[in-house]
Amino acid sequence: MPKSISILFLFLMFGCCTDLKEKEKMEKENLRRAESYVEIIWNNKDVDSLNKFFSSNFVRNVNNIDMASDNSELAANIHNLFIAFPDLHLTIDHIKASEEMVLIDFNIKGTNTGPYGDLGVTGKKVDVNGLSRIDFDENGKIIHETIYYNELSLLQQLGYELNEPKID
Repeated sequence: MPKSISILFLFLMFGCCTDLKEKEKMEKENLRRAESYVEIIWNNKDVDSLNKFFSSNFVRNVNNIDMASDNSELAANIHNLFIAFPDLHLTIDHIKASEEMVLIDFNIKGTNTGPYGDLGVTGKKVDVNGLSRIDFDENGKIIHETIYYNELSLLQQLGYELNEPKID
């Protein structure tokens, strides 16, 4: 093999390995960030640490509804959940990271001992599964979080029923 082709081959291989190592490094860092976010914010209930994880211009979407677009809205939203379910605990069942995002298959358990929105206290335990997609910006801050969970299952576990609509 001519010397110029050998050098080109080595150059391409080195660049490929460097890119692969950088990709793996970003995936590990995003995985660490997401796990830390879950542990600190959700399980330690340290809402004051939101600035550590979220970009100033993020959007949090829950079941296709924009729930928060700044830290004060997000803090209020999370705080309301902690009032409704003071023993709330989030478990990561499965997690997958890429260079830009993390997918988390999660489970939340808790006991409803405080008001949940307009709903009264039921004293019932809930066990809800969901999926969260967390997107990071170039600084490693969360720029977008999309969460899906079965809200009907949650309400049924709290004792509420879905009734047929009345048709006139």
